Parts: sequence; structure tokens; C-alpha cells
Amino acid sequence: MTHTAAPVWKNWSQNVSFSPETIQRPATLEELSSFLSGSSGRVRPVGNGHSFTPLAKTSGSLVSLEALEGDVLSVDQERHEATLNAGASLNQLSKALDQHNLAFKNLGDIDVQSLAGATSTATHGTGATLPCLSAEITAVSLLTAAGELLRVDDQHNPDLLPAVQVALGALGVLVDATVRLRPSYKLRRETFVRPLADTLAEAEDRWKSHRNYEFFYLPFCDFAFNITHDETTEPDQRDGASDDEAALRDLRRLRTGLKRVGPVRRAILNQVAKRAATERVVGKSFALLANERTSIFNEMEYHLPAATGLEALAEVISLVESNPDVYFPVECRRTAGDTAWLSPFQGADRISVAVHIGEGDNYQWLFDVIEPVLRRHGGRPHWGKLHSLAAMELRELYPDFDRFTELRREVDPTGRFLNPHTAMLWEEKFREC
Repeated sequence: MTHTAAPVWKNWSQNVSFSPETIQRPATLEELSSFLSGSSGRVRPVGNGHSFTPLAKTSGSLVSLEALEGDVLSVDQERHEATLNAGASLNQLSKALDQHNLAFKNLGDIDVQSLAGATSTATHGTGATLPCLSAEITAVSLLTAAGELLRVDDQHNPDLLPAVQVALGALGVLVDATVRLRPSYKLRRETFVRPLADTLAEAEDRWKSHRNYEFFYLPFCDFAFNITHDETTEPDQRDGASDDEAALRDLRRLRTGLKRVGPVRRAILNQVAKRAATERVVGKSFALLANERTSIFNEMEYHLPAATGLEALAEVISLVESNPDVYFPVECRRTAGDTAWLSPFQGADRISVAVHIGEGDNYQWLFDVIEPVLRRHGGRPHWGKLHSLAAMELRELYPDFDRFTELRREVDPTGRFLNPHTAMLWEEKFREC
């Protein structure tokens, strides 16, 4: 096992940075088990650093699974399931699964996260009939704080499955997961512009009529970009494909140059939006569902009851219009409900509203202005994105919250996997070892 002493670790957006005592990169499960059983300090697992919350932050040891070999560990073609290396990225896994004629049922906006990081925080895509990735987990293997292997499947601890599907690294280091998949498939993606008022009025119908649907409201513009995905057997196609990163750079320049001249900014954006051509792309599912995002930002996303999600979004839009510094599009998606104890989608469908603040801009505004609206509408925060909630508020949102915290104490009685952030979430006292 390799380890680095006293490094500085930063997440993708660099809003979280810290110096752990060591970074452990086990090459085998035996190495990881030996480390856990032979040490006593704080430990936090880490994926690829795409959480904006300090879930990984620790003064103890950071454990990365990036050195574990293998992507697809086993395949059950009859059940359309595969056991996957939890340290591998979703992109790696999608390509490896394609060699077995299998694919994830859905993916989020990006696919560079590790499987462990994505599922532990209930990362999701969009689609009224499609749950988050965590809901597709049917079995896991994790190593506890004592270095013991805990297996959860239909033969071993089956009652713990809804606890381990979304666990924030609180129960142990997730080393593999068995996931429900489907045969490989192709999608046709269409991106088109509609007036914002029409987009809001038509959103429910589009969620019903398309496999995947989401839209992006452009701040200080009267239009929104709509994106649909539908299954197809058409030949690959790329018609009018746009450059999202170039568009973001243009939006930032326009914000910087015209934020004190609001009417001019709106007029220019409206003209650009009106001229935007419809984009049609056909290709493999994983190539179209996920995007490459290089522009750095920080993000707050809440998952709202389906009945009030669009109403909450309308309030968010009015608040965004009062802040001329905002230029990133506001994203709106929908996800089917599931049964995981800590899934934000537990119990029913949710509409997700995500507000982004560009690199270098102060995101305190999200906490001061946006979060109160999302909370008032019954929103549950994305575990990996900016929020201020602690145990008292979370207990009101999650029926099985106390059930999870009791299990956490049982499997990690000395609190090895705690850090200041998770201690706040679980209402635990925290003291550095």
C-alpha cells in the first residue's frame, strides 16, 4: 500500500482543502483491512473530490480506492447485474460495462465521480421514472472501522440494504457494489430553446413524455434551454452540437461587462437565445447523459416535493434576478422515489433545483438568500452540495434518520469515520484523536 505524508488535498472546486496525516491508497482489500485493523486514528474515505461539502475533510488518514485493480468484477447477464469496483469512476465503468453489452439505467450531469462517491451521496440524473443510482444497488461489500468485511446482500444482512445504499462513508469504506443495469442502449438528445414561462408551464408534460428531461434557466434572460433524451436505434448523429463551456465563458464576460446595465444584458441574451439552433445528437447512452464540465463552480442543490418544486423554482428565479453577479444557468431535474434511509428521494418523486456560483465568486449568498426558500418548500439537500443543515433539521426530513444514526454508532462505536462535518450531521460530539 502506498501512502503520502502530510499532503494538501483539495476538492474539484477547491472550496475544501486540508492536510490529512496520510493518504492511504491500498492496492488490495487485504491491505486496506490491515491498515484499518492495525491503526486507531480518524479515517475518511474519498472518491474523486466532486463534493462541495467537507465530507472527506480530516486530520487523520484519507483512504482512496484509486489503486484497487479491476472495474467490472463480475457479471450476471441473466439478471442484468454486475459487481463493480467502488473506487472506479462512472466513466470507466460505463466503458467497461459496454464491453459486456450492459449500461447504467441513468447517469448524472457528469460521470467522473467514483461509484462509491456518487452512490454514497445519492447522485442522480433526471427522469420521472428513473431513481438515483444508489437505488439500483442490490448488494455491497464494505470494510468497517475494525477492518472487518461487512457484506450486505439477499443472504447477508438484507435488512441493512436501505442503510448502505446512501451512507456518506459513515458505516465503512465501500469497496464494491452490485448494481442493477440494463442492456446497452442508444439515446437521441435534443436541446432547444423555449420561453421561460412556456418551459415552466410545459415541464410536467415533458417529464411524462420523455425518458429524460431537464431544463436550464438562463439568469437575466426570458428563455430556457430544454434537454430531452429518448431511446432510439437511429444511426449516430451530431447535428448542431453546441459548446457548453464556451457559452459559459461568454455568459461570464457578459455578466462582468454589463451587470450594471441590466436591460442591455437581457436584450443581448434574449437575442442570442432566440437564434440558438436545435441540437440533435444520437449516440451511446453514457456518452450523451453525462457531460464534460471544466468551468469551476460551487453549487447548492435541493430536492423538493414534486407538487411544489416548480413553485419553489419560480421563487428562486426571482431571487436570482436580484443578484447581477449570477451568470451560471439554474438547473431543474426530476428523479423517481426510492426507499434508502438517507436518500433525498426516499418516499416519492422529487424535483431538484441547482444554483451555481462561478469560480472566485462569493457563494455565501446561496446560504443567505436561496437556501431559506428551498427549505421552506420542504427541500432535502444534496449530500455532496452546499447546505447548512445539521441533525436537528435533518431528523425532520428523514423518517429513518435516527435509525441510521443508531446503526452508525453500532458499526463505528469509537467514531473513527467521523469528521467535524459528519459529526454535525449525526449530532455527535467531535474531538480530534
